[in-house]
Amino acid sequence: MTAEDCLLHPWIKPITRIQAVHRHRSSINIKNFKRFNARRKWKMSYNMVWMCNRLVNLKLLCKGSTDPDPLQRDCESDVEDLDSKPASLLRRRLSSS
Repeated sequence: MTAEDCLLHPWIKPITRIQAVHRHRSSINIKNFKRFNARRKWKMSYNMVWMCNRLVNLKLLCKGSTDPDPLQRDCESDVEDLDSKPASLLRRRLSSS
């Protein structure tokens, strides 16, 4: 198939007037979709920047407080859990190889 044949294909060039009108309407829909999509992406970007700024402000507010966070405390049991690995996990690794 040559380039000229491709340009004359019904998918590219409409055969009837009805197809031409339908193609024109779909191009208008594509323009509206592009405009809508651009607006949607802009709103998502704006919301992301707003949320990041809000999180930074909340972090600054939390740094000002002197109360220790119970979730960020160092415990002996936490350290022990990190250092020791369960034997079942080691057995799985050995059996899988």
